[in-house]
Amino acid sequence: MASEINSIPTYPIREVARLTGINPVTLRAWQRRYGLLKPARTEKGHRLYSEDDVSIIRHILHWLEQGVSIGQVKSLLETPTPEVSGSNWQQAQAQLLDSAMALNLGRLEAEVLELASLYPAELVLRKVIEPWLLALAQLHRPDAQLIEQSARALLMRLLQQMLTIKSGPMLAVARVGQVRTQHALLTQFELQGQECRSLDLGVLDPQTLPLAVGRLKFDALVIVLGAGLSQSWFLEADAVLPERCFYVGELGTLYQQQGWLNRPFSVYVSDLKREHDASFSLV
Repeated sequence: MASEINSIPTYPIREVARLTGINPVTLRAWQRRYGLLKPARTEKGHRLYSEDDVSIIRHILHWLEQGVSIGQVKSLLETPTPEVSGSNWQQAQAQLLDSAMALNLGRLEAEVLELASLYPAELVLRKVIEPWLLALAQLHRPDAQLIEQSARALLMRLLQQMLTIKSGPMLAVARVGQVRTQHALLTQFELQGQECRSLDLGVLDPQTLPLAVGRLKFDALVIVLGAGLSQSWFLEADAVLPERCFYVGELGTLYQQQGWLNRPFSVYVSDLKREHDASFSLV
């Protein structure tokens, strides 16, 4: 009886995206290209997923986190004691690095877009993009600067193109301290993976923000923390920042250790949703 209940199609694709963190485009790709999911359809053709489908998606996520490529997942789901060798993430990093060093921007673009279409944004960022950007910054060769600059410029252009979501909560993203524009774009890309729209406010001046809040009409503010901030900055900002405000960024761990953060904080926005669900869900 429990199995029958679990197999009843209940959830539309947007709800499944919210529950699992996998956006609808990726869910459709998993079904169309790899046959990993077989959702029911309404009379109008809309997909409906069951609890069993949601469980399968979580199993897929487990294997992806282990470094298994999406093309290999189906056989693993069907094998009682699967064996896994190698890491799809390391291979993906190596491919991006090879394309960047060859200055083959067309191939690099295709590889980034393929990753973004087949894998959750959170995993793409943590497992591939961030290690790849670090490897670019550590190149020691005469043309290292050209390679890194051209690759970063391409990535920023692609991230901007991929911010296409039209519905969902609206989150404003702003930078403070010494932090690259790129980090705000990466945050926006990850927010889209959480089914949230985003608005880039650029470098934040907390004192002028209250003047614009009514016109911008965002549901919450995500602040990407950079270097060079003081305790007084946080004290002054806290008096004028909106109630629904969150901090993200690796440097935030240092400010947190100092006891300066009085708003919810996680390194990534995906962690915000997991660690501060009660407050993050307000958006």
